[in-house]
Amino acid sequence: TNYDDYRAYQEAYEESYDRAKDELYTGGYRIYTSLDPAKQSILQSAVDQGLSFDAETAENGIYALQGAAVAVTGKVEAIVGGRSQETDTYTLNRAFQSFRQPGSSIKPLIVYAPALEDGYASFSRVKDISVDAAKKPGADVFSLPGNWITMRQAVERSRNGAAWWLFNEVTPEEGLSYLTKMRFDNIVPDDYNMAASLGGFTYGVTAEEMAGAFCALENGGVYREPDCILRMENL
Repeated sequence: TNYDDYRAYQEAYEESYDRAKDELYTGGYRIYTSLDPAKQSILQSAVDQGLSFDAETAENGIYALQGAAVAVTGKVEAIVGGRSQETDTYTLNRAFQSFRQPGSSIKPLIVYAPALEDGYASFSRVKDISVDAAKKPGADVFSLPGNWITMRQAVERSRNGAAWWLFNEVTPEEGLSYLTKMRFDNIVPDDYNMAASLGGFTYGVTAEEMAGAFCALENGGVYREPDCILRMENL
């Protein structure tokens, strides 16, 4: 939650990562993964077909409109980092290397899941307030007028005002702790504010991170890191 700690952590992490990468590249390991070629092909086709309506390219010749997708069932079984295209231009695997704003998809992770663990239920009432009014300096979120709805309705309708109101009670510190515990890489001190409840982050999140987090919801709250490594053998 402060930049001195954040920078110290990043420096230590990068040093450790570089040492591990060097050992991996030179150690003669054989790596077995959970990636399924058939599922990979299906997922790639879904991304390609879903975005085929736009063929515009950027200056480097790569499709300007891009997407990413991850299929996780405990382990990552398929991961697509962009549209299929024959090119010599290097592109990132956007599924885990590109950070984007998650928008309302973040609400179940940092607003509603913490609220449920704090004692709320699907039928609990929350106030759907005006976000514009809540953003005004000195605004008392809890005293603002609004419509009372159930938490289930707030989720179903993706009501921004209800998420903002509830996040104010949950607190950004508690809400974002759910992401840091699940190893979201680019959560920085400036993200600890109310805008995070609506998916407004400094850098954002990856598709891989979001897939792993939603798997934790499906898995009864137990997080499993979304990797594809089954085992490694030292030859």
